[in-house]
Amino acid sequence: MNVIAANDSAKTITVMFGGAYSGKYDVWVRHAHEGLLNTSSVVLDVSGSIDSISPLSGSIYGGTLLTIKGSNFGNVYTDNPVQLQMNEGGVGNLDCFVQTTNSTTITCLLDQTVTTAGKKVNTLVFLKTSEEATCIGDCIFTFTDTIPTVTSLVTNWDASS
Repeated sequence: MNVIAANDSAKTITVMFGGAYSGKYDVWVRHAHEGLLNTSSVVLDVSGSIDSISPLSGSIYGGTLLTIKGSNFGNVYTDNPVQLQMNEGGVGNLDCFVQTTNSTTITCLLDQTVTTAGKKVNTLVFLKTSEEATCIGDCIFTFTDTIPTVTSLVTNWDASS
Protein backbone atom coordinates (compact mmCIF):
# COMPACT_ATOMS: atom_id res chain seq x y z
CA MET A 1 0.00 0.00 0.00
CA ASN A 2 1.15 3.51 -0.71
CA VAL A 3 0.17 6.42 1.53
CA ILE A 4 -1.74 9.04 -0.47
CA ALA A 5 -2.65 11.43 2.34
CA ALA A 6 -2.40 11.79 6.11
CA ASN A 7 -4.65 13.90 8.34
CA ASP A 8 -3.14 14.42 11.78
CA SER A 9 -6.18 16.18 13.26
CA ALA A 10 -8.56 13.41 12.14
CA LYS A 11 -5.94 10.73 12.86
CA THR A 12 -6.49 9.09 9.45
CA ILE A 13 -4.38 7.98 6.55
CA THR A 14 -5.53 7.37 2.99
CA VAL A 15 -3.73 4.63 1.10
CA MET A 16 -3.72 3.25 -2.42
CA PHE A 17 -4.38 -0.47 -2.42
CA GLY A 18 -3.68 -2.58 -5.49
CA GLY A 19 -5.95 -5.46 -4.55
CA ALA A 20 -5.56 -8.96 -3.16
CA TYR A 21 -7.24 -12.32 -3.18
CA SER A 22 -10.41 -12.51 -1.09
CA GLY A 23 -9.84 -12.68 2.61
CA LYS A 24 -9.26 -10.70 5.76
CA TYR A 25 -5.85 -9.18 6.30
CA ASP A 26 -4.22 -7.66 9.36
CA VAL A 27 -2.99 -4.13 8.78
CA TRP A 28 0.43 -3.09 10.05
CA VAL A 29 1.51 0.54 10.00
CA ARG A 30 5.14 1.52 10.48
CA HIS A 31 5.83 5.16 11.28
CA ALA A 32 9.11 6.59 10.00
CA HIS A 33 10.15 7.77 13.47
CA GLU A 34 7.90 5.92 15.95
CA GLY A 35 8.13 2.38 14.56
CA LEU A 36 5.12 0.02 14.52
CA LEU A 37 1.80 1.54 15.53
CA ASN A 38 -0.86 -0.43 17.41
CA THR A 39 -3.24 -1.63 14.69
CA SER A 40 -4.45 -4.79 16.44
CA SER A 41 -8.12 -3.85 15.87
CA VAL A 42 -7.70 -2.91 12.18
CA VAL A 43 -8.64 -5.56 9.62
CA LEU A 44 -8.84 -5.11 5.87
CA ASP A 45 -11.67 -7.22 4.40
CA VAL A 46 -11.36 -7.64 0.63
CA SER A 47 -13.84 -10.49 0.32
CA GLY A 48 -16.34 -10.37 -2.50
CA SER A 49 -19.80 -11.65 -1.67
CA ILE A 50 -23.29 -12.07 -3.08
CA ASP A 51 -25.97 -11.13 -0.55
CA SER A 52 -29.01 -11.59 -2.81
CA ILE A 53 -30.29 -11.88 -6.35
CA SER A 54 -33.62 -10.74 -7.72
CA PRO A 55 -35.78 -11.91 -9.21
CA LEU A 56 -35.26 -15.48 -8.03
CA SER A 57 -36.85 -16.89 -11.18
CA GLY A 58 -37.22 -16.02 -14.84
CA SER A 59 -38.28 -17.37 -18.20
CA ILE A 60 -36.50 -20.14 -20.05
CA TYR A 61 -36.84 -17.87 -23.10
CA GLY A 62 -34.44 -15.25 -21.74
CA GLY A 63 -35.06 -11.56 -21.16
CA THR A 64 -34.69 -11.55 -17.36
CA LEU A 65 -32.85 -8.57 -15.90
CA LEU A 66 -31.07 -9.95 -12.85
CA THR A 67 -30.03 -7.67 -9.96
CA ILE A 68 -27.20 -8.94 -7.77
CA LYS A 69 -26.51 -7.26 -4.41
CA GLY A 70 -23.23 -7.85 -2.64
CA SER A 71 -19.87 -6.35 -1.83
CA ASN A 72 -16.53 -5.52 -3.41
CA PHE A 73 -17.70 -5.57 -7.01
CA GLY A 74 -15.83 -3.55 -9.60
CA ASN A 75 -17.06 -0.32 -11.18
CA VAL A 76 -16.20 -1.37 -14.75
CA TYR A 77 -18.66 -3.77 -16.39
CA THR A 78 -15.87 -6.15 -17.45
CA ASP A 79 -14.54 -6.48 -13.86
CA ASN A 80 -17.14 -8.99 -12.68
CA PRO A 81 -18.49 -11.39 -15.32
CA VAL A 82 -21.70 -13.16 -14.23
CA GLN A 83 -22.79 -16.67 -15.13
CA LEU A 84 -25.54 -19.06 -14.14
CA GLN A 85 -24.00 -22.42 -13.31
CA MET A 86 -25.87 -24.94 -15.47
CA ASN A 87 -23.42 -27.79 -14.78
CA GLU A 88 -20.55 -28.43 -12.41
CA GLY A 89 -17.19 -27.43 -13.85
CA GLY A 90 -18.45 -24.50 -15.90
CA VAL A 91 -19.29 -26.44 -19.08
CA GLY A 92 -22.46 -25.01 -20.59
CA ASN A 93 -22.84 -22.16 -18.09
CA LEU A 94 -25.06 -19.28 -19.21
CA ASP A 95 -23.60 -15.81 -19.43
CA CYS A 96 -25.55 -12.97 -17.87
CA PHE A 97 -24.51 -9.82 -19.71
CA VAL A 98 -23.60 -7.03 -17.28
CA GLN A 99 -25.60 -3.84 -17.88
CA THR A 100 -24.59 -1.76 -14.84
CA THR A 101 -22.16 -2.23 -12.00
CA ASN A 102 -20.88 -0.52 -8.88
CA SER A 103 -19.25 -1.71 -5.66
CA THR A 104 -22.50 -3.21 -4.26
CA THR A 105 -24.84 -3.90 -7.21
CA ILE A 106 -24.63 -5.59 -10.60
CA THR A 107 -27.48 -5.80 -13.10
CA CYS A 108 -27.18 -8.27 -15.94
CA LEU A 109 -29.40 -9.56 -18.71
CA LEU A 110 -30.11 -13.21 -19.46
CA ASP A 111 -30.80 -13.48 -23.17
CA GLN A 112 -30.18 -17.15 -23.91
CA THR A 113 -32.84 -19.81 -23.85
CA VAL A 114 -32.69 -23.04 -21.87
CA THR A 115 -34.71 -26.17 -22.38
CA THR A 116 -35.68 -27.18 -18.85
CA ALA A 117 -38.31 -25.32 -16.84
CA GLY A 118 -37.88 -25.78 -13.10
CA LYS A 119 -34.09 -26.01 -13.39
CA LYS A 120 -32.43 -24.42 -10.37
CA VAL A 121 -29.00 -22.91 -10.97
CA ASN A 122 -26.39 -21.17 -8.86
CA THR A 123 -25.47 -17.55 -9.66
CA LEU A 124 -21.73 -16.94 -10.00
CA VAL A 125 -20.02 -13.55 -9.90
CA PHE A 126 -16.37 -13.71 -10.85
CA LEU A 127 -14.06 -11.21 -9.22
CA LYS A 128 -11.26 -9.37 -10.95
CA THR A 129 -8.82 -11.56 -9.00
CA SER A 130 -10.00 -14.66 -10.95
CA GLU A 131 -12.08 -16.11 -8.15
CA GLU A 132 -15.77 -16.26 -7.34
CA ALA A 133 -17.66 -14.05 -4.89
CA THR A 134 -18.90 -16.04 -1.91
CA CYS A 135 -22.66 -16.54 -1.75
CA ILE A 136 -23.97 -15.34 1.62
CA GLY A 137 -27.68 -15.10 0.79
CA ASP A 138 -29.98 -16.86 -1.69
CA CYS A 139 -28.10 -17.20 -4.98
CA ILE A 140 -30.30 -19.84 -6.61
CA PHE A 141 -32.15 -18.81 -9.78
CA THR A 142 -35.01 -20.97 -11.10
CA PHE A 143 -36.07 -21.08 -14.75
CA THR A 144 -39.81 -21.03 -15.45
CA ASP A 145 -41.72 -21.73 -18.64
CA THR A 146 -43.54 -18.40 -18.58
CA ILE A 147 -43.31 -16.24 -21.65
CA PRO A 148 -41.76 -12.82 -21.03
CA THR A 149 -44.07 -9.83 -21.45
CA VAL A 150 -43.15 -6.43 -22.81
CA THR A 151 -43.87 -3.83 -20.14
CA SER A 152 -42.62 -0.77 -21.98
CA LEU A 153 -41.17 0.24 -25.29
CA VAL A 154 -38.94 3.22 -25.88
CA THR A 155 -38.00 4.31 -29.36
CA ASN A 156 -34.74 6.05 -30.10
CA TRP A 157 -34.16 7.86 -33.36
CA ASP A 158 -30.64 8.34 -34.58
CA ALA A 159 -30.77 10.75 -37.51
CA SER A 160 -27.17 9.97 -38.47
CA SER A 161 -28.02 6.36 -39.33
